Amino acid sequence: MRRLQVTQGRRLTYRDLADIAGTSERTMSEWMRGATSPMGMNGLLNLMSALQVDDAMKVLELWRETAPQDPTSANKAQEKRK
Repeated sequence: MRRLQVTQGRRLTYRDLADIAGTSERTMSEWMRGATSPMGMNGLLNLMSALQVDDAMKVLELWRETAPQDPTSANKAQEKRK
């Protein structure tokens, strides 16, 4: 199973990433290989890349604070890592 190195020394598998994203491991693998991409991802990345880094970070921080949390995805993945 492939792993992705992320900040603070944590290692996430495609399954972990898929759980966080609320999708299947196969779909995550296709996204990571570049074979497919999530709907709207290219547009979102184009918008984010037009921002200054500090502004992009503010957008992400605001999203984390205000986005509705899906307990079956991000929270479930966090529990698995404990």
